[in-house]
Amino acid sequence: MPSEFNLTPYLVKGKNKLAIQVFQFTDGSYLEDQDFWRLSGIQRDVFLLARPKTHIRDFFVKALLDEKYQDGVFSLDVELLNKNKRSANNNVIEYKLMDLQSNTWLQGVSDKLSVSKNGSVHFQFDGTIKNVKKWSAEEPNLYQLLIALKNSKGQVVEATSIHVGFRTSEIKNGQLLVNGQPILLKGVNRHEHDALFGHVVSEQAMIEDIKLMKQFNINAVRTSHYPNDPKWYALCDKYGIYLYDEANIESHGYGYKIDETLANKPEWKNAHVSRVLNMVERDKNHPSVIVWSMGNEAGTGMNFLEAYKQVYKRDGDRPVHYERAEKLTNITEQHTDIHGDMYRRIWDIKKVYLNRELKRPFIWCEYAHAMGNSSGNFKEYWDLVHSHPQVQGGFIWDWMDQGLVAYKEGQEYSAYGGHFEPAGHRHDNNFCFNGVVNADRTPHPGLYEVKKVYQNIDFDGSEIKDGHVIIHNGRFFADLSDLVFKWELVENGSVVKSGNIASNGLAPQSKESYTIPYGELKDGQEYFLNMYALNMGFKPLIPFGHVMAQEQFPLAVSPLTNTLMTAHVNALNVIEDENRVNIVGNDFAITFSKSNGALSSYVINGMELLKSPMVPDFWRAPTDNDFGSKVPKRCNVWKEASSSMSLTSFQKERLDKSTFKINTVLSIDNVNTVIHLDYLIHGDGKIKVNYEMEASKVKLPEIPRIGLKLRLHKTLDNLSYYGKGPWENYIDRNTASFVGIYHSKVEDQYFAYGRPQENGHKTDVRWLGLFNYSGMGLKMIAVDQTIEFNALPMAKEELDPGMSKKLRTPLDVKEADFVELHIDHKMMGVGGDNSWGAKPHESYLFYADKNYSYSFIICPKNL
Repeated sequence: MPSEFNLTPYLVKGKNKLAIQVFQFTDGSYLEDQDFWRLSGIQRDVFLLARPKTHIRDFFVKALLDEKYQDGVFSLDVELLNKNKRSANNNVIEYKLMDLQSNTWLQGVSDKLSVSKNGSVHFQFDGTIKNVKKWSAEEPNLYQLLIALKNSKGQVVEATSIHVGFRTSEIKNGQLLVNGQPILLKGVNRHEHDALFGHVVSEQAMIEDIKLMKQFNINAVRTSHYPNDPKWYALCDKYGIYLYDEANIESHGYGYKIDETLANKPEWKNAHVSRVLNMVERDKNHPSVIVWSMGNEAGTGMNFLEAYKQVYKRDGDRPVHYERAEKLTNITEQHTDIHGDMYRRIWDIKKVYLNRELKRPFIWCEYAHAMGNSSGNFKEYWDLVHSHPQVQGGFIWDWMDQGLVAYKEGQEYSAYGGHFEPAGHRHDNNFCFNGVVNADRTPHPGLYEVKKVYQNIDFDGSEIKDGHVIIHNGRFFADLSDLVFKWELVENGSVVKSGNIASNGLAPQSKESYTIPYGELKDGQEYFLNMYALNMGFKPLIPFGHVMAQEQFPLAVSPLTNTLMTAHVNALNVIEDENRVNIVGNDFAITFSKSNGALSSYVINGMELLKSPMVPDFWRAPTDNDFGSKVPKRCNVWKEASSSMSLTSFQKERLDKSTFKINTVLSIDNVNTVIHLDYLIHGDGKIKVNYEMEASKVKLPEIPRIGLKLRLHKTLDNLSYYGKGPWENYIDRNTASFVGIYHSKVEDQYFAYGRPQENGHKTDVRWLGLFNYSGMGLKMIAVDQTIEFNALPMAKEELDPGMSKKLRTPLDVKEADFVELHIDHKMMGVGGDNSWGAKPHESYLFYADKNYSYSFIICPKNL
């Protein structure tokens, strides 16, 4: 909040020197225990302002709506202050309210006002605008208010202006209503952060934040956990962002109990109340502020109750939120209008909240903790939102990784806790890296899932077989005249037909069936229908043609390959010694090791493609959520499983001149299970791999991954695949990833999270291929069921720090002289409920109490 000082008594004629003393800590620091960088210094603009001795001290605009939410109800209270040593008489206040095309809608002139010395006086104007253009995040219509003060001679002595938006925000029938509509808050928490300047964020950087938010369907921000730079509010007014405006109060270091929290200590009452009211006074004229938030993680008690009451005395036209209200306290009076339990799990809300609360909505003030590779099961949150009218969204924690630019041996990286502190000093590691974008605003792959789930247009495929898609406009205020619908027919991963359909200006909260002329489908082929809503309007910050919403529908699913499908093959020559079995065909040679049963060599035209054998693997480089749920320690048995594996059976058999079979059995003692790996080698070099893992007889933790790992020659760095993409996706985070054929370099599969961890995974894959520059390589084709994979230019071990995080950054990750390929049956989800204990949801976990099996075919591609 701003600090103002009257310098007048200290000025001298001529040149003056202004000096500012900054204190790193004060008693107020006990109320500023936020989870972010503790950076000292001046972080707001500093300026000198000369005012007339009689001037406009304050004004309060109330731009509301009538009971029918149709007409604008305007009131303006202006306060004059007189700093003269005598009264100031015959002052006049004039105001004018114009639209942005300079058309005047309201204007007025006050009576002649006299103000006693060192006194103040208020004057109020009122007016109504018929069929006013309302403000919302969807349609941020603004008017310009001009206020002028004239002296007794009719001269303008001071003038000011502000943008005004007409809207209401209220709680009715247990819902938060804006302009009478039960909006959904598709929000993020946002700390003020800049990778170069810390807490000082430029106006251009603020616009970049809003631009990304708009493009990714984010419509709300909680100013966690303090009032933001005033410029931020003006920009949110202009571009349309709903705000939870939060007071600078957080004292969780003291605890929440009645006898601990500062919120229950009388000597801290004025500090609590004044911080909340100062926020209200500064930001009261901004339409983007739809909810006041009294602070964060500060316990509760008499001080917050008093602040709640004082807010309503000053501004009774916005709801008030405080997450800790009415918990662990003897205060029985209501002092929050919204339940916002942070990180409340979906099943708890159903069980605890929805069964008892009818008067207040539920809106997560923090949820879906986005630390590192996260944002799993995000769709499930919004399945709950869409199924219950009192659950109205929430604010993801949080917007941006709070990295600071640092350098190591001349290379830039994003620094976090522990990179600056002397050894031995306490730090919180990378716990400030919880964003859906990097510190440079590069979107995390999870943000695409957020965009998909947050989208405001829904596509219903219940009539898709009849050639119809039902489209629902989930907006509350704007029709769809700014959009056009695009459809694509995808055959076996490639677009074969497409077209556009006019939206017909579909009204808010309505739906309509649209005919999609995709035509006849061929037998035996796989088809999907892709639907897109494209921006065709001229909206600030959103490019023309930008995809605002999307959906994919399966039309016809063809069976996956289950035979080698080769009509003419050549004979195989089998050469065997005590260590290996070598199978030779035309232009290829395949080798299996007798010591471990693994496929250890694949040579095409004299070139070795494998850099290491293909072996079972059960481990992934731990994500931040994995560390939070103690996967490195709790599930370490699966990391050790690969080294506990031994070959117990190696059987071989020639079936005919062009077919050879190898069956292996691997015993994994530390998890008391057995894996059967069978290989059918064909005369054209194809290998059908059958993997079966038997259920274990002992109770074990979840299995991070079930699959096979091999390393390929580094030149096989051209990836093509038919599955979900193009961005990284996981079993609990893949609704935004469409099935299609994608091409990339292997190096582009790597996403450099601020702390290295598991990344680049793909799900629902029909086939994948890795080839060199001339097209030679290997293709893996799924049999009977889809597979999953990672293909990265480094070893998994480069991303795995072990039992602790070790302050690693992408600079610590070294590229290898191979491509590491994981061909997985399953990988567990990444989770996203929190990063301090929550596992992925049970439906996205895999345990060793059942059998697992899958198959795929390795196909060579020659020059």
